[in-house]
Amino acid sequence: MARFEINGKDYELKLTYASVKHLDGLFEGGSLGVVGKAMSGDLNAFPHIVHAALFHTGENIALKDVEAAIEKLFEAEQLDLDVVLKLSNEVITESFFYKKTVTKLMAKNPEAMKELKELVK
Repeated sequence: MARFEINGKDYELKLTYASVKHLDGLFEGGSLGVVGKAMSGDLNAFPHIVHAALFHTGENIALKDVEAAIEKLFEAEQLDLDVVLKLSNEVITESFFYKKTVTKLMAKNPEAMKELKELVK
């Protein structure tokens, strides 16, 4: 399971109905837009993905706190595109909600699925 640290506390990243609904409203294309952002490692979408995946904690962690943690990791050269791709895809494309659809989409291009899996190792 994907994990992320904010203010010295380690959190599991997990999607809930509220987090999926929230993400669907943020990006053009709804759920498929979210999947596309995750698969491409979109840096603008990454804080929103992490933030939404923290809703389950009930701690009301602010987006600005997520962004501050991301910026700190970035400046320390601990967060790169590989990390963004890995976490985004683990949270989104590997979640129970999106996984079947992603598998169907990628079935038409198995090489793309293989490449994605290699990228997020």
